[in-house]
Amino acid sequence: MKYLSTIFMIILFAQTGQSQSINDPYSILWERVQKLEKENMTKSALEIVTIISQKAKREQHSAQHIKALLYTSKYAMILEEDAQLNIVQEFKSAIAQSQFPTKNILESYLANLYWNYFQQNRYRFYNRTETEEKGDKIDFRTWDLNTLFYEIGTHFEASLQRSPELQQLKIDSFNEILNKQKGSEVYRPTLFDLLAHTALDFYKTGENNITRPADKFELDDPEILCEAKLFTQRKINTPDSTSLQSKALVVYQQLLNFHAKDPSHEAYVAVDVERLKYIRENAVFPNKDKQYLEVLQNTAEALKERESSALYHYEIAQLYHEQGNTYQPNTSEENRWKQKEALDLCESILARFPKSIGAEKCRALKSEILSKDIQLTVEKHIPINTPSRILVNYKNLNGVQLSARRISQKETKQLNDLYPEEKKLAFIQKLPETKQWNAQLKDESDYQSHNIEILLPQLPNGSYIILAIPNGDTNGTFAFSPVQVTDFALVEARTDTHHNFQVIDRGNGKPISGSTLKFSYQKNYNRPIISKNLISDAMGMVSVPLSDESWNNANILVSYKNEEAYFEGFNVYARHKTGRNETGYSCFLFTDRSIYRPGQPLYFKGIALEQKNKVSAILPSTPVSIILKDANYQEVSRQELRTNDFGSFSGTFILPNNGLTGGYSLEVSSSKLNIQGNNHFSVEEYKRPKFETSFEPITETYKLNDTILLHGRATAYAGSHITDAKVSYTVNRVVYFPRWYYWRFPHFNSTPQVIAHGETVTDAAGKYTINFNAIPDLSADEKDLPTFTYKVTAAVTDLNGETHSTSTVVSVGYHALTANMEIADMIDKKDKEHKIKVSTNNLNGQFVAVEGNLKIYKLNAPDYTLRPRPWPAPDYDGFGKSKFKELFPHDAYGKEDDPSTWEKGELVWESAFDTKKSK
Repeated sequence: MKYLSTIFMIILFAQTGQSQSINDPYSILWERVQKLEKENMTKSALEIVTIISQKAKREQHSAQHIKALLYTSKYAMILEEDAQLNIVQEFKSAIAQSQFPTKNILESYLANLYWNYFQQNRYRFYNRTETEEKGDKIDFRTWDLNTLFYEIGTHFEASLQRSPELQQLKIDSFNEILNKQKGSEVYRPTLFDLLAHTALDFYKTGENNITRPADKFELDDPEILCEAKLFTQRKINTPDSTSLQSKALVVYQQLLNFHAKDPSHEAYVAVDVERLKYIRENAVFPNKDKQYLEVLQNTAEALKERESSALYHYEIAQLYHEQGNTYQPNTSEENRWKQKEALDLCESILARFPKSIGAEKCRALKSEILSKDIQLTVEKHIPINTPSRILVNYKNLNGVQLSARRISQKETKQLNDLYPEEKKLAFIQKLPETKQWNAQLKDESDYQSHNIEILLPQLPNGSYIILAIPNGDTNGTFAFSPVQVTDFALVEARTDTHHNFQVIDRGNGKPISGSTLKFSYQKNYNRPIISKNLISDAMGMVSVPLSDESWNNANILVSYKNEEAYFEGFNVYARHKTGRNETGYSCFLFTDRSIYRPGQPLYFKGIALEQKNKVSAILPSTPVSIILKDANYQEVSRQELRTNDFGSFSGTFILPNNGLTGGYSLEVSSSKLNIQGNNHFSVEEYKRPKFETSFEPITETYKLNDTILLHGRATAYAGSHITDAKVSYTVNRVVYFPRWYYWRFPHFNSTPQVIAHGETVTDAAGKYTINFNAIPDLSADEKDLPTFTYKVTAAVTDLNGETHSTSTVVSVGYHALTANMEIADMIDKKDKEHKIKVSTNNLNGQFVAVEGNLKIYKLNAPDYTLRPRPWPAPDYDGFGKSKFKELFPHDAYGKEDDPSTWEKGELVWESAFDTKKSK
């Protein structure tokens, strides 16, 4: 009830308003309705609404009739117990009794009602199977997804009937049921525009889980992405009646044809731009962005003297902006300067048509391109009085002022709790400043984000905030990062009895003996904070004995001589009970089968064991209770038994004839010992199967668009063939990508798509054949090496009506072979034999013989020890290689710490292989 009420308030009544004149009889009646509604006199208000409805019907006042129906539905939600179905029936009844154009508007409202109910209950519909039949009296809340979408589409199509007449009805005639924005009548001047765009909101939806035919409509023809005049001349013909995309294109054609002669041209251009963006978003043909750009440029050139061309130019600038956002420093220069192209185009539009809608959009885009940004990354701990580095990620900046400010642990907590960001800046600027310096940033006016490493000067021991403010910035742009300057490092390790902490020198690893470690922690997360001081031994170690309680959220202050360091986020967990001195008891239960019919005997046997010091022994002469529980975990029966000299026991239960079916269980316990054991089984009304069906293994390698042949067989358990049996099959396609694809694109809609279905029969040998075309999903780019997996499910029904199913999977891709090589990560040079395993299979996992060559190269490694980079190498060099190695001799300048980037050196071994002979 709550969901539907929300839908009515948002979808229906958001469009109602009071625009009548004071002397209008309808206005007087609505004022009485509003007054009664405010006084919570809903029934009285409904009586007035009924009067308005009757009056509107007599006078054929469409807007007032519709408004009265909406208010009637609103009050029904308050007054009626089961209002959802009644409201839908009211709409259907009103549609049946209404004339044009009231009927069209109500059709649109009803379609929207269904559509928004689905959006509120999407998960329910996706978990339903398709129903056999649907009648008008069936509860729409129980429909399956296909039925619901069919109904929505039917009502939207009905709302657009008699389009030429709808195009003659000005939207001003319906102000009573509209909440218009200023200037909206320019883009929605008629009732047809309003209803068409409402239908488009549904047709353009991305919902695609409805069952679609094998020859489903797809935007795979590059010719569809063309100029408006050519587009309106194209025939949108498809046998796919379920396609929302094709219906959206037809509506766009109607809108463009209607507004083609509009002298203002604004509605025409707005629809055309929307149409182009929709096709580009859903097209599956290659190079669609290039073609989209050409169409925008051609259209803008044709309208270059008109203000409306600014909208096309803006979309071109927006495309450049999107392309510019794909630029990745250190990988490729492609698209690096697209932001500059977008900015230049925006400035051109602002100069030529400064008051146009396109110029207004360009101002927002220009502001986004020119926005400034800065972020700092610093290592969490750095040595005392030693130069270090800061990674600066920035955009549209050429210089920055930096400062190092001391901060205590108390002040750090205060800073972290501040919001918004402006308060943090004011807080940091009040901290005592230790050092201040400037840094130049490289700005080549490409309006892209870049990163560069700059010097962090030597600092004494302590905790600091590094603050960065761009040169000459007046917009409050800033960035900060905490850093702790210390020569201490804290290493932790755990044994069965102790949690050890070792204080060492950060530079050389030497233990710090005699240092004080002040622990601040909570016991078991919820106790008051406790402090404890410990002194490190000769190895710089302190050992915390493990107990039954945990130390949580432990922070450690390390002090030695005049130096301090603060480490946080440790946990000393409670001692693990190994149970070496404890005795445990268990019981293994066995039944004579895993599935039973009601009333059948269940034979069981159990073996009781004792475990002590990791040694198991039987439990003789021990009393045990065996409990039979039904599917609701309710006790059905119980037996008291005693184990024999071998620790076992056995018995029989008769399963109830009239009880629940489903998952049953046996449980064992003992009044003497803590024995636990259980066994689960099924009780079902089933018929013993007489035959089985299966597919033959797939050994062939297929290509996309090939006809795939699958061979199945139905065989009786007695050994005979199942002949003339009906075979119903369905083929579902799912798209998978290599693992590396998901590193770049973590989300991809791989919803199963039905591409084929049909029926056949088994022959005299019980065999049947299924064939289908391996149709690819064109939305998956070939260069990403997608694999299309076709799951074929066949249901075989014999002449007696018994049905059994089987399924198999066929994988097809743009590539036909997968090769894998296995070799040990570490190889002992003293061994005489080293083996490399090579496997070559087709996409269905079947072996394919392949010949090839194996080569092993020695890599050219750096000739000095390297510390791995704390972050990837920046795209701008802030030091130069010689200066960098002088300041940081043990740090990687670029990627030389990554063995995968080392160049190949000497070829040390080569061999041919043939997987047909050996793997």
